[in-house]
Amino acid sequence: MKKNLKNILVLAASGALALSAMMFTSCGSTQTDGVDPAITKGVEAWNRRGPSTAENYWTNIADEKVKQKYLNYIKLYNDGVAALDSTDSMKATQEGKLISACNTALSKFSALDAALQLDDEVCQKGTALTVPRINKLLEAEKVSEAKKMYKTAKQVYGASAELDTVGKEIDAVSSISAKKKSLKDEAEAASQIENVDDKIAAYQKIVDSIPSLKKDVAAAAAKSGAESTVPVKSAVKGFNNTCQDVVSQRKLAIREKAYEYKEQIGDVFARQLEGTGSGKNGAFTNQEILNHYQSVKADMQVAYDQLLEFQKKYPEEIDANVIKDVNAQKTTLQSKITVVEKEIAREKEIASRGKFVGMIGLFNAEAGDAKKSKPAKFSGSTKKKPDYLWGIVDIAPGAMNDLVITMKDNRNVHVFNQNTKSGKQIEKLGLKDLISRQNKVGNSWPVMNAREALNGSVYYVQVEQGKSDVYSGEAVVYASFITRSR
Repeated sequence: MKKNLKNILVLAASGALALSAMMFTSCGSTQTDGVDPAITKGVEAWNRRGPSTAENYWTNIADEKVKQKYLNYIKLYNDGVAALDSTDSMKATQEGKLISACNTALSKFSALDAALQLDDEVCQKGTALTVPRINKLLEAEKVSEAKKMYKTAKQVYGASAELDTVGKEIDAVSSISAKKKSLKDEAEAASQIENVDDKIAAYQKIVDSIPSLKKDVAAAAAKSGAESTVPVKSAVKGFNNTCQDVVSQRKLAIREKAYEYKEQIGDVFARQLEGTGSGKNGAFTNQEILNHYQSVKADMQVAYDQLLEFQKKYPEEIDANVIKDVNAQKTTLQSKITVVEKEIAREKEIASRGKFVGMIGLFNAEAGDAKKSKPAKFSGSTKKKPDYLWGIVDIAPGAMNDLVITMKDNRNVHVFNQNTKSGKQIEKLGLKDLISRQNKVGNSWPVMNAREALNGSVYYVQVEQGKSDVYSGEAVVYASFITRSR
C-alpha cells in the first residue's frame, strides 16, 4: 500500500505544461486533455511499480523543462531514501547526524509532486527516524522546530500512531512552555524593579501564583494523553525548575536587601573621625572620640532596627549569620565606647581631685636626712571656697612612715584616703579625716602610719580658707614624725 504525499491531488505547473487533476481508479487512470501522456503514464508507473519505472515514460516528455523536472523527482526520491539508509550505521548518540539525515529526507520527499506516492516501507522508516528526533527537540524546548518537523513528517509519511502521539506531546509541551515563558518573563520584569521592597513584592506575587500554575500544567499534561512520555515529563520538570528558580530569586532579593543593611551598618561602623580635634596639636580629646563613637552607635542602631524589622517579615530567608555579624560589630563598638568612657571617667575623677602635688617618699630623701623625704611644695587660693589637692606617697609595705602636711599659716587641713570630688563626697559618703590632731605640731598636720591609713598610696587634701586668700605649704614623708618632733 502506498501513501500520497499531501493526501490530495494538486495542480503542478511548470512553464507551459501543467499536471492537472489526475484521478486514479483501481488499475486504470484518466487524464485531462492537454496533459502529456508520458507524464500520466510515468506517474501511474511510479505509484504501481516504483519510482524507477517512471523514467521510461518521462524520458519521452516533449517539453524539455518539464522532462527534467519529472526526471529530477526520481533523484529527489533516491536522495531521500539514501538519507534514511545512511542512519543504519549511525549510533543513537550521534543526534546531530541523525537529525541532519532526517531533515534531508523530509526535504527531498516534500519536494516531490503531490501525485507521487511513497512506499509503506519508506514511510515507516521515515516515521521511525523522525519521531525520536521530534522528541529530542521537545526535550530541548525547541518547540517551533519540533512543530515544523512534525507537520512535514505527517504530510510526507502520512498519519500513524507514533506521529499521533508526537502531536499530543507537542500540544502539551507547547502549552507548558508557554506557561514557563510567561513565568520567566514575569520574573525578569520583577528583577528589573529598582526599589527592593517593590521587587520583593513582585516576586512574592509570582510565587503565590505558582501552586495554581502547577495545577494548570498538570492538567495540560493529563489532557494531552501523553503525560507519561519523556518530552512531556521533561517539560513538566523544566516548568517546576523554573518555579524553583523564581522562589530562589525572591530569596536572593531578600538576602541582598539584608546584606545591604549589613553593609550599611558596616560602613557606619568603619566611619572615622575627620578633621582636627581641640586637643594639643589638633589631637582629638577623649570626649570628642566618645562623641564620635556615640554617633556611630546611634546610626548603627537605626540601621540595625531596620534590619531586625526586615527580618521579622522574612525570618526564614535571612541568614542568621548576618544578624550575628552585626551583633559582633555592635559588641566591638560598645567595647571601644566602654574603654573611652572609662578613660574619660578617669580623667574626670583625676580632675576632681584637685591639683597634683607629686610623689614623695624616702626613696627621694632630704639631703643629709635619710629619715625625711624631699618636700612636695604646693600653693593655691581659697578666695571663694576650700581648695583641693592630691598626691602620691611611696611607702614600702610594713613601713610605719608618716605623711605630714605643713602650711605656712595656721589654716586647717584635712586628709582623706579617697577622692572627695572637690569636697562633694565628704559628707555624702561620711569620709573620715585621717589627720592625727593629737600629734599636730604647729602648722604641721600628720597622718600617722600613712600607708595603712591611706589603704594605698594616694592621698587627698582639703585646704580650708584662712585669713589670706592664698596659701602655700609642703607635703613630706617622715620615717617617724613623732620621734622626730620630740
